[in-house]
Amino acid sequence: MATVEEARAWLKAYDERKSKFYAQHEAEISRLIATCHKFRGEYIPSTHGRGSWATTYSDEFVAAASKLYVLLETFKGIDPIDELSLLFRKYGITSCRGAAMDTDRVDYLYVTHLRRHIRNHR
Repeated sequence: MATVEEARAWLKAYDERKSKFYAQHEAEISRLIATCHKFRGEYIPSTHGRGSWATTYSDEFVAAASKLYVLLETFKGIDPIDELSLLFRKYGITSCRGAAMDTDRVDYLYVTHLRRHIRNHR
């Protein structure tokens, strides 16, 4: 069983690795977050009729979120779904219905949109 000192050392090393990762990718993460923020929230495709309530995510949002997911996936030790949720909430990026992007919503976003987009663009 790990001692408290070993756990603290592990956490410190993890925090340092994570800080380095974010520093190395700061420009790209900032650009992708800005795009997600710009295209966040409600989007009704032009193919939907007048008065449609069926919102979804814009193509721009899905493309930027997919790139962010793939980038976060390269950092070993984090769950990209959890990390994406943290980033979205930190920067006020909401779901297509205006709700906070908790882990369940990001998981839904991944399953319904990001996974297919990532698969088609690899």
